Amino acid sequence: MLNLVVTFKRVIRISGGYYVALPKGWVEQLGLAGSYVKIEYLPDGSLLVRPAERGREEQLSVKVLCDEHVFRRILSAYLKGYEVIEVELSPGCLDKARAGVESAQRLLPGLELVEEGSERLVLQCFIKPDYNLDSIIYRMDSTTREMLLKATDLLLGGGDASAVSALDDRVDRLYFLAVRIMRRRIRDPTLSPDERLRLLDMRLTAKNLENLGDSYESLARLDARLPEEGLAEASRALADLQRRSVKLFLEGSESRDELLLDYRRLEEYLKSREGVWPRAVVEKLAFALVLVKDIIDLA
Repeated sequence: MLNLVVTFKRVIRISGGYYVALPKGWVEQLGLAGSYVKIEYLPDGSLLVRPAERGREEQLSVKVLCDEHVFRRILSAYLKGYEVIEVELSPGCLDKARAGVESAQRLLPGLELVEEGSERLVLQCFIKPDYNLDSIIYRMDSTTREMLLKATDLLLGGGDASAVSALDDRVDRLYFLAVRIMRRRIRDPTLSPDERLRLLDMRLTAKNLENLGDSYESLARLDARLPEEGLAEASRALADLQRRSVKLFLEGSESRDELLLDYRRLEEYLKSREGVWPRAVVEKLAFALVLVKDIIDLA
């Protein structure tokens, strides 16, 4: 243990900033060389310096107003990583607040109403901070691919559009969960630049998958029925390309060159379907293909 002693350090100005050297023994004992410290400003004007604990989560709370935008306010607080969300009630606003809370609970994983009173509703999010982001991305991928194949069945005269919409709701829930976790993690000051860049790429990939879900849902809603004409085969090829692209992004275990070759082949095939399939079908599949290409580019 270090001896508890009082030391005096000179404040040095370097390039417009001010610096104070930390005691060598303290740094070495705690293994802080090259790492981070947390500095807190205290009411009496002093500073508290202590090691930054990597991955430690603090319980964050926020108050939101009850108005016509209460659902959006709860959603925003959730995505920012707040653990406790307090909805302040104004006269006559209880029903509106309850409706917003119920909508949020349907869409946002882990969000629970833990207190209901005459002046406030309190929501708490029970999400583990160490949730595996890769598993969420894989789940978004498999769910959106299932949507594509079900939408194709609908265009060929079978299936249930409501099943596709239910899957899209699942994708949205996974997306909001992923964004919440990523935004909490990126506030960790000990993250390396490479780790921050990885989180940014994960966010973009998750958004691409969420957009794919929206695209496949809109495909299922088209009022169009068409004979086979290669649609089932093209959908399976697109689904497989998406699966391999996500695998390349997360694992690096696929060949980028092969993926790009298959992308170009499918792009040309969709162009050849213009005038054969309804225009909206070709456009939506082509847009989905571009989103998949974006995932390849991020890998």
